[in-house]
Amino acid sequence: DSWALVIGINKYQNVDQLNYAVNDAIAVKEMLVNKYGFKEANIKLITDEEATKDNILKGFSDILTQAKEKDRVVVFYAGHGETYKLPSGGDKGYLIPVDGDLDNLFLSSIAMKRIYEIADMSYAKHILYLVDACYGGLTLTTTRGLKKDITPEYIKKMTRERGRQVITAGGKGEQVIEKSEWGHSAFTLNLNRGLKDGNADMNADGYITASELGMFLSEKVTIDSDNQQTPQYGRMTSQEGEFV
Repeated sequence: DSWALVIGINKYQNVDQLNYAVNDAIAVKEMLVNKYGFKEANIKLITDEEATKDNILKGFSDILTQAKEKDRVVVFYAGHGETYKLPSGGDKGYLIPVDGDLDNLFLSSIAMKRIYEIADMSYAKHILYLVDACYGGLTLTTTRGLKKDITPEYIKKMTRERGRQVITAGGKGEQVIEKSEWGHSAFTLNLNRGLKDGNADMNADGYITASELGMFLSEKVTIDSDNQQTPQYGRMTSQEGEFV
């Protein structure tokens, strides 16, 4: 079965408001239902005032605990992300809920590490995080580029393994670009082009893997944002399963 948690926040209480994050979330939900056959009942949509830290964490918990061993989970987040510089020199990434406060990230926001822990606890076979926010501190394992001659046998092999993958809208110090002419962010505009229109099927084999989607977004978002943001993609664990 397929499950999704979809979050979009425009009307922030303590940080700058966004214009199209809710649009982005609704577009992704509709695409999952209409193009990929996700059941409405299996998608939890959380927007604006409902998107508090507690509600978002409950949404994660509900979806990830409901998903069984052969199920897949998509988590889409459109909103602000922030990077906290660690004394050790590293970075810690945070998602900012509607009531989040930059002066106290630890208490008011959701660390990406927390989200990874939730993924570790889930029995779902494949989990894909699509994060339309920019920050560092992702601690992804390096992903290998896909060969052009991928076969259905390869797809079968990669889907047998468990997988935990993430694609974010940009890297540390970059800003998410959204334009009125698009009605979306650069990331979700191209997510739609890649998944809804099928353009992310790089080798035209009828399957879109998370790695193909990551490569597609990395190229197209960089172009559309005039090199201001480049999506990052990779694996949260060394497990090599592919979300398809």
